[in-house]
Order: sequence, then structure tokens, then C-alpha cells
Amino acid sequence: MRVLLCHQPTDGGVGRHIADLIDGLTGAGHELIVCSPAMPGGLRASVRHVQLDLRRAVAPRADAAAITRFGRIVRDVRPELIHAHSSKAGAIARLARIASPRTPVVYTPHGYAFAGFFSHAAERRLYRGIERALSPLAARVVCVCEAEARLARTIGPPSRVRVIHNGIAPPTPGGVDPRLAELGRRGPVIGTLTQLRPGKGLPTLLAAAPLVLERHANVQLAIVGEGPDLEQLREQAHALGVAGAVHFVGPRDDPLRALRGMDVFVHPSWAEAFPYVILEAMALGLAIVASDVGGIGEAIVHGESGLLAPPRDERALAGALHQLLSDRERAAQLARGALLRSGCFPRERMIERLSSAYAEIVPPRAAVRPLLRSRERRSLPGHD
Repeated sequence: MRVLLCHQPTDGGVGRHIADLIDGLTGAGHELIVCSPAMPGGLRASVRHVQLDLRRAVAPRADAAAITRFGRIVRDVRPELIHAHSSKAGAIARLARIASPRTPVVYTPHGYAFAGFFSHAAERRLYRGIERALSPLAARVVCVCEAEARLARTIGPPSRVRVIHNGIAPPTPGGVDPRLAELGRRGPVIGTLTQLRPGKGLPTLLAAAPLVLERHANVQLAIVGEGPDLEQLREQAHALGVAGAVHFVGPRDDPLRALRGMDVFVHPSWAEAFPYVILEAMALGLAIVASDVGGIGEAIVHGESGLLAPPRDERALAGALHQLLSDRERAAQLARGALLRSGCFPRERMIERLSSAYAEIVPPRAAVRPLLRSRERRSLPGHD
């Protein structure tokens, strides 16, 4: 099947998801064309990339130009199916379908914009209204977790919603990032790997840091990643008096090497869908503390494969971290549970289920041809 993958952004969890789909779907025999603002890393030579300028924020002129451009791309590549990822790409692809109604669109939100990503209620109402208006234009809404699917069923036809959890391949053996290893020689490392931008909950993590350091003075807090909030977060760490224990180590070439250097992995997000980094930390057998938002509770079973805390609650977050730092046996038990639980989310199952979802909309050619030949025979003289 010829599938046009359209996505924005190109980094973070969406970028990782697209990379996995490129690898898995081409391996399953699908022909892929990728349409995005920038070429994804590791793009196979057999996969064509088409540039499309998509901006994260609402930009009426740029968005109108993108709809027109995307319509031309669809007419040029003639896909059998379009799969759009994230709110902006999903909106552009569904609006462009008005001019090309024969090409079905599958939409994966990767976290609805109205579900906690904005602080103002007016913004959330606006984006919810947009999603509700566009929902009839998607043949399927493929959600990466049950939490996202529950939202999808409130704004569109429930019969079109499918849940396919993100999945990962088993991690390959490797070493520890040198920067994280150096921090580990100073004391236990609490680490997070995320984008430094609104919604990721880093202000809550920094607010919890003084409470943790009161009981565990040699703890090192490693924040791995980059983003627009870096300076604001540095200022917060200084204002709280914890700058000496908080380390902004920047992005790393190999995220798994960074994760291996953490004694406890913490994910304090205020809003999420089903983050890959949680699955990766689980697969490495790390003790995990995470916010109970989105589909995180579908990956981590509280008290069995990690600890969950309410979002935006620094005291609850600090309390959970204290539990793991003060009871190593308990931390090791949860780490073993995380490793075992990670086997529930294999990448192969994700690819198989997505291929099946595609086939619900566009039957495989091998199944269509016999049907056509049968109809042709019935139309010949002597066939009733």
C-alpha cells in the first residue's frame, strides 16, 4: 500500500514514532512517502521525502498555503492512504481532503492540544472546537493510548477510534554517557530526558528538588535535553538555591546511554499521550517516578513497575523520589517490575496492528484482485 506520512514536529516523540513507522512499515511491504518540514533522521534511501512547511502555532496565511501545497503533493504522489501525525499535520491533511475526498485520512493526535497543553481555558475550547469540526474528515483516529482514545470518542464518531500503543524494540547493549557517569560519582542521579518547553513539568521537578535535598544532600539532578525554557529553568534553580545540584547537561547523541547513567528516572510532565522515554526507561530496568497523566498509567502500574504522582504537585513528587532513594530494595523491586512490564509494548505488535488498521480502510491489493476477477467472470455470457 502506498502511504503518505505527514507529520509535525520532526523531533521528540512524534519524530521517534515516524522513524519507527518508516522502518517497520517498509519492512512490512508498504511504500512510504514522508511529508514534513524537515527530513527525518535515518530516512531509508527507498523512502521519498517531500518538504512541507508546517508551523506549530496557528498561522492563518502559512496554514492556508500549507493546505494548498499538501493538496498538490497528494495529487502528485497519489497515495492510497494518508496518515497524519500531530494536531497541525492532522488539521492540514483533513482540510486538504475536502479537495481530494477519495483519499482516506488516518489521524494520530499524539496528545490532543486541548488536553492540558494550554494554560488558558479559551485556548483549550478553541482547539477542542477545531478537532470536533474536523473529526468527520478522518476515516480512522489511531490513538497511542486509551486515555487519548477516551478524548477522541467525545469529539468524533467512536466507531472510527482505534488504540495502538507505542512500542519499542529491545534496547541494544551499550555504555553510560560520560557526563552522567561523572555525576554518578558524586551521588545518586535522579534524571529526566525531555524537551525543555512548557508542559513538560520541569518547574514542578525543580520545586521538588529542595525537598529531596533536605533528606538526600548528595543527590544530583540531571536534566537531559534542550528547548526554549532553558534560561528560565536555570533562573528557577538559582532562586531555589539548588543550582549546585541541578545539571542541565543538554541533548545527548545516544539517549539510552544517558538513561543508563540514572539511578532514578523521573518524568514530571503536566500533559502527555504515551511517551517513548517511559518505555525506554522501563526496558532498561530503571526505577521510575512519573506524573499520572495521559497514558503513562497504562505503561506503569503504580507500586509494581514504578511510582505515579499527581501532576503539578512537587510535594507528592518529592515524596515518591524519597521512597526510592531511601529504600534501595524497594527501588530494585520496582525496576524489575518495569523491565518485565516493558515486554507488553513490542514495536512489532505496533506495526502489525497499524497495518491491520490500514487494511480496514484500503483492502490489500491481493485481496481486491480476486474479487474483481470474480465480478468480471459473472459479467461474461453464461455467468449468472
